[in-house]
Amino acid sequence: MTRIKICGIKRAETLAQLASLGVDYAGFVFAPSRRRVEAAAARALLDAVPDHPPAVGVFVNPTLDELDEVLGQVPLAVVQLHGQESPEYCRIVKERYSLPVWKALAVGGEDDAVSEIGRYAKAVGAFLFDTYDPGQAGGTGKRFSWEHIPQLQAACQDRTCIIAGGINAENVQELVLRYQAGMIDVSSGVETDGEKDTEKIKTLVERVKAHVG
Repeated sequence: MTRIKICGIKRAETLAQLASLGVDYAGFVFAPSRRRVEAAAARALLDAVPDHPPAVGVFVNPTLDELDEVLGQVPLAVVQLHGQESPEYCRIVKERYSLPVWKALAVGGEDDAVSEIGRYAKAVGAFLFDTYDPGQAGGTGKRFSWEHIPQLQAACQDRTCIIAGGINAENVQELVLRYQAGMIDVSSGVETDGEKDTEKIKTLVERVKAHVG
């Protein structure tokens, strides 16, 4: 079964659609990005859609003060760290807020993602693998070489393995059928002109769920 996270939510209409489609997680970006939302706005969105999917907060190298400010206002279910946060910092976040921590690792850069998994394995509950980009921490819409997925999945062992980067309705079935992805994270792949597209979201979710069970 492949779970779905749609990231970069900025509108109540989009969040309501995710709830109606049974999407597993909704991602809110609190790091510098064109998809960034302020804490008060994210809280208002979640209040407007009471049956919303669990909310994942995406941060890049946040200070604890920054996390305190957001988590003091927004009922997040997961903290996703998308920068160069150390394993020790991930442990601190997990213990400070009593929330699951997901760590994003880049695939295709200088650091070997498999060895990085070993460093973080005791500190986080899931790994998100995204395409390396020297100028952007995520949301590039670029796909990494999926031939690496089996190796990454094996290295994750009992940790959830989340695939991100360049996923859309046209290629998602390959992830589900060929690689049995446990979870996917999609943002730009369900956008048109930088905004979430209801038809693209619907098509992607339907194609994933067609192969569930």
